[in-house]
Amino acid sequence: MYAKGSNGKEIVGTLMTIEEDPNSRYRFEIWFDYTRETMNTVSEGAMVAIPNFYLDPEDRNQEWSSVVEISTLLPVHYAIAQNHSGFPGFLEEAARSAAQDWIDQETQSTDDTTKIRCIAIPTNLMMNEKGDIREEQGLPMVGHKARLLDTETTERFANLGIERERDDVARIGPLIRDESVSIFLRVEEALRTHFAVFGYTGAGKSNLLSTIIAKFLSERDGKPPVKLIVLDLMGEFSVLLMDLLVDLPNARFLAVGPETLPDSVLEYYKATGQAREHRASKAAEDLARTSLYPKAIKARQDDFISAYACLLSRNKIRIWQEAEQTIGTFVREKREEICRGNMGSEAQAVNLLLDRVAQDFINTHFSRDALQQVLEVIQSARQNLGVRTAINNVTKLERMLSEEAGADRPVAPQACRVTIPSIVSSLNDANGAALTVIQAADPDKLRIFAQNLGTAIYNERRKSGQITPLVTFIFDEADEFIPLNFDKDSSYAYSTAIAMTLARRGRKFGLGIGIATQRVTYLNTSIMAQPHTYFISKLPRKSDRERVCEAFGISEDMFRQTFKFKKGNWLLVSHDATGLESVPLPIRTDNADERILKWLDSKRDELRLQKPVAAS
Repeated sequence: MYAKGSNGKEIVGTLMTIEEDPNSRYRFEIWFDYTRETMNTVSEGAMVAIPNFYLDPEDRNQEWSSVVEISTLLPVHYAIAQNHSGFPGFLEEAARSAAQDWIDQETQSTDDTTKIRCIAIPTNLMMNEKGDIREEQGLPMVGHKARLLDTETTERFANLGIERERDDVARIGPLIRDESVSIFLRVEEALRTHFAVFGYTGAGKSNLLSTIIAKFLSERDGKPPVKLIVLDLMGEFSVLLMDLLVDLPNARFLAVGPETLPDSVLEYYKATGQAREHRASKAAEDLARTSLYPKAIKARQDDFISAYACLLSRNKIRIWQEAEQTIGTFVREKREEICRGNMGSEAQAVNLLLDRVAQDFINTHFSRDALQQVLEVIQSARQNLGVRTAINNVTKLERMLSEEAGADRPVAPQACRVTIPSIVSSLNDANGAALTVIQAADPDKLRIFAQNLGTAIYNERRKSGQITPLVTFIFDEADEFIPLNFDKDSSYAYSTAIAMTLARRGRKFGLGIGIATQRVTYLNTSIMAQPHTYFISKLPRKSDRERVCEAFGISEDMFRQTFKFKKGNWLLVSHDATGLESVPLPIRTDNADERILKWLDSKRDELRLQKPVAAS
């Protein structure tokens, strides 16, 4: 129940102070006698039991102890001046004299001037000597012993209420301080009530997302399937999730617009039979060459050629192409651009002309004959205007229409096209887990597509009452989808609107969101407050930390430990998905790069995927 040192004695500290805290209720300061061994045993995430004031009405002799979690700690030597305002020579000499004390006290404390000062927060639970656990009643008593819990008891608290065989859980990683303590996450609660990943550049946000997605999709045998949609603004998840894209039957890579893919891929899908096989090599090589790779995987770029060839051969690369734009729609969308500037009284005449073109040609697609008809209408109106500014705007309209009609845009071959209704149908199908990685050459089109797809599945489920399977939209670089400030006429309005709908009303229809960003300050405040599960790493900007504190009720003390985090270390805190409600758990997650590299090796050995051979 209680941790012991190498000398067989329990590791015991003393509760020194209690203070009220607006976020965590209370803030405790605990001192441990310093030894090098204790310094390596007591760390962030460690749990400590302290006798409290509670009297059990059924057994008044039974002692109950409040269990608190250490959030930060620091070794302190009281012979070394804490205030360096004295004479430098004396201060340095005192520090040198005290330095040996850190070394000499390896397993036994012999000097009262050395302490380990810890800040702790409540878990809101208490335990007795029998190991019974219940909701905390009463405060821990200042001056009493604070005993460090052992590995087994710590894991009981960290995963309280979670039955691994019964519940739908995923092992998310071990505690940083104790690799033997595994932390489990309730998958349904994490997805249905939304999750967020916040960390500065280099913290490994994309790596973490890849790891979480892999665990949710491939490590839950016999559990209800989930469907995950990754809106990949930077184009990095086709590599980070390649193992799932290849191996998961219901996984696919979706390009928004044919311009997102190399021309060789379009040529591959246009061809049939042996002609298609001849084009496979070039298409796979171009996909591998134009992908974005993490530093650890970059050297294995050539190995991804066979992986992309596998996606092509299994028809897992799909293209969504927006409907061909009509002349009327084009004029309406470009009205502001055409009429930019102060036209005064001339505005009415130009707008009447635009109204006529938009109305008469609302259903007319661009073609040489159609353009000629429009130009005849414009030329007729030009003769009646006679005002220079108005004529200039009419000329601008003619030029824009001609450029649009002559634009040479790639067209998605029918063999690889998908429609939004077909995507919604596959997402609503309960047979098997699914992954969709969505990329676009144009960020505006990706935002608009997110709104179109999200609205379609939300309306479908709202009308039918369907709530399963769980579907989650994951917004990587979320500040580019749901910014705090944006032009209401921009594409940001589309992605923000659907994210707001899913965050506020999606959960009752089995629809959730995941958001990941390094700049929390730029996120829409209303949406940011919706996730119930957070993964937090280094956030050096105070404004970002304050935003998270405000949204989730995390104290500044909890953030301090993240300053020391290495890549792969995260502070996991959840209202619903972890055993400890709203208590941060410092965890270490698996490295997605290692998973992908291991998968590449296994595919080379087991399935003998080979690089497509170019036609001679």
